[in-house]
Amino acid sequence: MGELGEMLRKAREAKGLSLEQVEEATKIVRSYLQALEDEEFERLPAPVYVKGFLKNYASYLGLDPQDVLSLYTASTTPISPTPTMTMLDEPLVPSVQTSWWPLALALLVVALGIAGWWGYQRYYGRAPFTWAWPFARVTATPTPTAVPPTPTPTVLPPTPTATLAPTFTATHTPTPKPTPVGLELSIEIVGQRSWLLVQADEERVFVGILEPGAKYTWTARERIILRSGWAGAVQVTLNGQPLGLLGGPGEVVEKEWTAPGVPTRTPVPTATP
Repeated sequence: MGELGEMLRKAREAKGLSLEQVEEATKIVRSYLQALEDEEFERLPAPVYVKGFLKNYASYLGLDPQDVLSLYTASTTPISPTPTMTMLDEPLVPSVQTSWWPLALALLVVALGIAGWWGYQRYYGRAPFTWAWPFARVTATPTPTAVPPTPTPTVLPPTPTATLAPTFTATHTPTPKPTPVGLELSIEIVGQRSWLLVQADEERVFVGILEPGAKYTWTARERIILRSGWAGAVQVTLNGQPLGLLGGPGEVVEKEWTAPGVPTRTPVPTATP
């Protein structure tokens, strides 16, 4: 535990507060509070949310938020190592290697092409060569083959074809019934990014970090739950009616809405992935 975590823990114990009491007052999850005191920042969301948690926690304990944020920045800033110069035994001069075989192969291909062209012109481009034999040549005369006469086709009168009237069969297409939607929740991220978790009808439909300007809409039949790590950046609209911001800057807020006739229950905190 470093100086920052020790300062937070001592201030909390000096006021006689437990992590559960701080969680109830600041709306910061207990696991996040423990991670801040242990300085295990890898268990927390993005640095922008960590700064918001530290500012709210310091204000609640009566500490100076700027001093706490300065300690957080100093503990998370990596120290850049001093670059060292490496001496080379030999200068970096690219070696030039001369290869003669591609040129020889190209010349061989050209020579073969010229030889083939000359041979074609010499032996195939002229009249075929004939041998002069001392004896007479006997040429066989083919015997004509009798061709049978072509039969004359018989033309038959056309057969009348009955024309059938088209038959139409009436079909009934059922009209699809619309799926009832009890709730339609729309959000827009304003000001800065925010972590969200959305649960519709016992099913998690979204979890992640949204940037400013992002807009999303989810629907549910009975109930929908929205949880935000920075409620001051989430603009909420339910069934077309603007509800304003989900909460204040740096607040962790979980809100549940139900359809008409569905009882509201106390939401169970969802573990952050």
